[in-house]
Amino acid sequence: MKVNHLILCATAGLLVFGACDKKDTPTIEEPIVEIPEEGNFIVAALPYRSTIFGGADILYTSSTLDEGTIATENNGLEQDGSNRNYLTANGKFFSFLFGQTGAGAVTVYNFNAQGVLHKLSNFQSETMTARGTVGEDVLMIKNAWEPAQDYSQWYRANTNTMQIVGQGEINTNKLSGNGEMALFTGITQVGDKVFAPFLSMKTGRSFATSYRDSSWIAVYSYPGMQLEKIIRDNRTGFIGSYFGNGLDVDENGDVYVMATSLGADGAARSTKPAGFMKIKKGTTEYDKSYFFDITAASEGHFLFRKLYLGKGNFLLMLSQTFSTYATNPNKFAIVNVNDKSFKWVTGLPAQVVNVSQYSTNYAPLDGKTGYVGITGTSDGTTIISGVYKFDAETATATIGLQFAPTTDLMSANIISSVNWAPIRK
Repeated sequence: MKVNHLILCATAGLLVFGACDKKDTPTIEEPIVEIPEEGNFIVAALPYRSTIFGGADILYTSSTLDEGTIATENNGLEQDGSNRNYLTANGKFFSFLFGQTGAGAVTVYNFNAQGVLHKLSNFQSETMTARGTVGEDVLMIKNAWEPAQDYSQWYRANTNTMQIVGQGEINTNKLSGNGEMALFTGITQVGDKVFAPFLSMKTGRSFATSYRDSSWIAVYSYPGMQLEKIIRDNRTGFIGSYFGNGLDVDENGDVYVMATSLGADGAARSTKPAGFMKIKKGTTEYDKSYFFDITAASEGHFLFRKLYLGKGNFLLMLSQTFSTYATNPNKFAIVNVNDKSFKWVTGLPAQVVNVSQYSTNYAPLDGKTGYVGITGTSDGTTIISGVYKFDAETATATIGLQFAPTTDLMSANIISSVNWAPIRK
């Protein structure tokens, strides 16, 4: 198989783009939700002890998430380094290493004609803390962490040519206009623009902020990434969370914005409720008549993450306990943003140990189904780690594809991501 590898301009192992090709495509197409019939699933996991002492994710593949047991012996593809995040774009599976302030390896895969996960490219980049698909590109942002760093960097890679085709910088010290830094939490294509929500913080060392009761979205043209406007609101707090995008575009082209209101640090979370806001298709302003108060609907639970299921239905991940980084959801709910209904999900383990919320969870966008990796126990002894299937109609969860049960938590496999990619004939 002939593969065009990503062209890199490297200095000291990091990407430098000055000499790279910077061809711009003049327009981008709105994403079309179309799932090919043939494809396989990718489940990323690692033993619990590796989450404590360090270790690398292993990628396992399966033709279904609804049933079966994942074999671990002589199986799977081990990743190069821990703290991975994942993204599927244009039929390719991207694995990003979070290298903190240092380099972060990126590995790109696809399923070949035999349905086997095949490595296309493996290279060193800078650590990208926000990423998303825009047309046939992957847009990535390396967030600045200190006020002395005026600029955050953005890069875009074309998924067809596997080349870096553009790069630039954003003055994140001036973006919010309040004297604090901006830290992007996600990237979403909306029509022919890029919506990028961000946190406001004094420094990345503490995430402290004096503006916890407001939210911001930067709107950029594409592919030039010229700032067009800032969408501001004070009905709720920060949008999304660290490594957690808060925006989704529904089938009608409307944008639903999930504000977690967690704030950026534990001492300064928002006093405003968590909830959903709406931006109607073709506009760059909030629909002021719409607000879905999730804090009230959940009776005071903290909102961490979400998975869009389609047709206005979302799977929400919540907890009664606050967490700065939104790392410990143990309760789930189905909500519909059209009729503002809220239903707690049943069928989950009595004690949830871990949820695959940091990276991608999978939904076929049929309005009914979502899949999330969960490790937990119902009897206090047996640990089961598997992919749970959520049914929006019944607000129930049932375990499907799983690892063999164990009574030793240290040997349990912790699922970090559930993805799908097409098989390319």
